[in-house]
Amino acid sequence: MGIGGVRLRPTGVWNIYYRLSPAQQGQGFAVEIARAGLDAAARVKPSAPVIALLLEHNTASRRTAEKLGLSLAWRGPDAGNPNPEAVRLVYADRVLEDEVLSRLVAN
Repeated sequence: MGIGGVRLRPTGVWNIYYRLSPAQQGQGFAVEIARAGLDAAARVKPSAPVIALLLEHNTASRRTAEKLGLSLAWRGPDAGNPNPEAVRLVYADRVLEDEVLSRLVAN
């Protein structure tokens, strides 16, 4: 079916992720998986922000992040992407410190 959850990144933020097989997409599973990840992050380390990193063209992931209550924190070039036109979005559950945001988008 797929996989998802949260992982604590070296930058000190929870990265929420979800990958579903095409047959399972569009049925609300990504939101369900991601909400479980948000709940886990809140129990384990609530002081750490929760983020979703995605590419701008991935409208389904954007909708999922927004359904979770995450807000757009950054939009810009996707460093290291072989496609120079790729645009990276960072969604977050709160305002991110400039240093944290810089580290997130530099990789």
